[in-house]
Formats: sequence, C-alpha cells, structure tokens
Amino acid sequence: MSVVWRRVLVVLFAVAVLAGVGLALRDQDWSVLAQLLHPGSVPALLGAVVVTSAGLLCGTRSWLLTLSAIAGPVPARAGVRMFFVGFLGKFVPGRVWGLIAQLRMGEQAGASKAQMAGTYVVNLVVVLLTGGAVGMLVAPALFDEGVWWMLVPLVPLAALLVRPDLVHRSAVLAARVARRNPPPSPGRPRDLRRSLAYQTGSWVLSGLHVWVTALLLGADPLPALPAAVGGFALAAVGGTLAVFAPDGAGVRELILVPALATVLPLSAAVATALVSRVLTLVAELATAGAALGVTGLGGHRSPAPSPSLRKETTA
Repeated sequence: MSVVWRRVLVVLFAVAVLAGVGLALRDQDWSVLAQLLHPGSVPALLGAVVVTSAGLLCGTRSWLLTLSAIAGPVPARAGVRMFFVGFLGKFVPGRVWGLIAQLRMGEQAGASKAQMAGTYVVNLVVVLLTGGAVGMLVAPALFDEGVWWMLVPLVPLAALLVRPDLVHRSAVLAARVARRNPPPSPGRPRDLRRSLAYQTGSWVLSGLHVWVTALLLGADPLPALPAAVGGFALAAVGGTLAVFAPDGAGVRELILVPALATVLPLSAAVATALVSRVLTLVAELATAGAALGVTGLGGHRSPAPSPSLRKETTA
C-alpha cells in the first residue's frame, strides 16, 4: 500500500473515531461537569485522568502479553500501534474496523491473521473474566452483605492465574458459539498469567477516577471505593459487550448508576456516571494520541517481522 493511501486511511479512521466520540458525548449533561470544575476540584480531577491513563497503559501491557502468548513477541513500537488502533476502533459502531486494521498491521509485524484474530478473542476473554471478577467488589453494597464478600474476587482471579488454560478454553467455547475458528493455543502460559495480572490492575486503576468523582460529590470514602471500582468494571464489561453503541454509550452509565446509588443519592450517582464518561474519554484520547504520536502511526515503513515470532499453532 502506498504512503498516500495509508495516510488517507489514517485520516478516515480518525474521522470515524471522532464521530464516535461525538455520539458518545451527545447526551452528556455538561452542567454537571461545570459544577465540579472549580479551583478546589481541578487537582483531583487531573489526578483522576492520570490514574485512568495509567490503567489504560496496564491494559496495553496486558494486550501485548496476550499477543506474545499467542503469536510471540513483536517489536514494541509495532505492538503499541496495533493496540491503540484497535482500541480506538471501539468508538466506531460495529467495532470491527479496528480489528481489521490490527490484522493488517499484525501481518506487517510477522503475525498471521489467525494469530491476530486469536489474540483478539483471547484478550476479550481476559478483559471480560477479570472485569467480572473485579466487578464482584460491588456485592457487599448491592446485597447488604459483610465486608468479607470483597475477598470473593480473589477466588476466580487465583483460579485463572493457576490455570491460565481456562482462558483459552473459554475463548475456544466463545469461538464455537460464534461459529468461528478457535484461537491458537498459547505457547507462553507465563505471558498469559502476566496478562491477567496487568488487566486486573488496569480495572482497579481505571475505576479510581469514579471513586475520586464520588468523593467530590460527598460519598463516604471507604464504602465508595469498592462500589466505584467494582461498579466501573461491571459497567465497562457491559459496554464492551454492547457492540452497537460507540464505547458502550448509555449502557455503561445504566450499569454504573445502581452501584453508585448505594453510596450516593441517585442524582449524584447519575452525575458521577456522566463525569466518568468525560474523564475516561479525555484520558483515553490523550493517551492514545500520545502513544500513536510517539510510535509514528502512518509515518515510516513498518519494521521487518520479528524473527522471534513463533510459527502459527494449528488448531
């Protein structure tokens, strides 16, 4: 593909992403954010954006480790580009365009289409399983149970770390349900374990911005922490499954509000969910833009395929 056409496709993809962002923000109540933007809250909100960016970088590392487990290591710059192009694809309805771009970019880095598609499926399972586990943190607040329920997420997470093959089995089952080819077997279980750990850390860090916002609106710090982190994880998982909505717009808020309503008045819970949407968008677009800028998206030719890529595993 010529440099001109590659740049045209980059521009078209960027326009589609911006259109998706506009749809996600279309129904936001900006007066809520305006109420929070005062000199005393700005440092806290900036900190929330920074910690959300850190969570996204943990998610980036998780994806790269999943790719390493399925296909073998790829050059770091190429891997980061692939992740963020696919990540930004969530703002485009249907969410297949980012995957299509990843398949093309993966081939240039030496990974086959089957390995890239397998990485997508396995990473999706990692995201959903860890997000569901962290989401269990809301159980004490929702069901008025003891604090010991907060230890429940450790059980599935420990099981996955001990038996990372459960992730692949879940991915194979999902592929069969979707009538797709099963993903290649991970050749590096250690990398898959590390991927699970990084993605779990990503959920915890990403959910802290909800906690910060809830505190600004008067929530009690201790009970608000699991409600915010767990609620955000469940909401993000629901938004991920809602492929018809750009970035899960509407779906995520619908799931997050009930969790926050256990520690905030309903009006404040709705406001926190709306502010969460804005803060995550700022963090995601800033982090993705910086990462793609540093790695040179659409610039020079892709590096030669890494000789360390293992051969495709036959299913």
